[in-house]
Amino acid sequence: MAPTAGPRIDTSAPTLLVESVLKTTKMARDVERQRTIVRENKELLKKINQICRTKGFMNIDYNFRVHQSLNTEIRERTTRTVERQNRDIYKRIMNRKASVDTNLRPTKRNRSKLGPQSGGHRMVVNFWERSERWLCQLVIEMCPEVTFADLPVAGGRLQMFRIYQGTFVVLRSSIIQQNTERNIKLGTLGSVPKGSVLKRELDGREYFLVTLRRVDNVSDTQLLGLVAPGSMDKLELLNQYGSKYGRLREPIYFEVTGEADGRCF
Repeated sequence: MAPTAGPRIDTSAPTLLVESVLKTTKMARDVERQRTIVRENKELLKKINQICRTKGFMNIDYNFRVHQSLNTEIRERTTRTVERQNRDIYKRIMNRKASVDTNLRPTKRNRSKLGPQSGGHRMVVNFWERSERWLCQLVIEMCPEVTFADLPVAGGRLQMFRIYQGTFVVLRSSIIQQNTERNIKLGTLGSVPKGSVLKRELDGREYFLVTLRRVDNVSDTQLLGLVAPGSMDKLELLNQYGSKYGRLREPIYFEVTGEADGRCF
């Protein structure tokens, strides 16, 4: 017979606790998170509904309204008055002379010997952005032997060709006609300062350009003049509209006139 007493091996399953199976703490956090999301969604829907009903006016009292006449003539007259006042303000701003307060010692301007001598005339170039917004005005001191009729950019408002940032502002480019009589003096310029107005022939085309920096050894070129000292800052403005490969950031139009305007000084 087998013994009835003595050590035995416990082969029964362990007792399972509820916390080990259900994870009640995690379930409680999940439920609270879902309630928070539902509550925030309700508040968001309330605000969206309020915005749709009030056309975007929230927490502001818009009961006060300025009186507006229903008469069309009175409203047009008021609009013209505002437009005239804005035009007067714009003219005062544009006619205002820039003033700089500095303690720097005055320095002499180094003008190149290639520049125009006494007796030359001035040419004015007005620039527009997108053909409707006036941008700036560039005054050029022309050489005495150059006439206004000889310039290839005369004849109304034209679109600018290229702006190579930091190098050239190419105003106009045209194909050279072989059957036309041409009386220009082309040569090689050893050193061209910033602001020089040049006419250059290259690959069968004629270019009318303005330098944005000093350029050395320019061949097949004629010097037409120099930009006036009061217009040098306008070159920096035009330089911002160019790119490395000459592509214009915005369409720019220009028109050449024969007399200077006091607005640029």
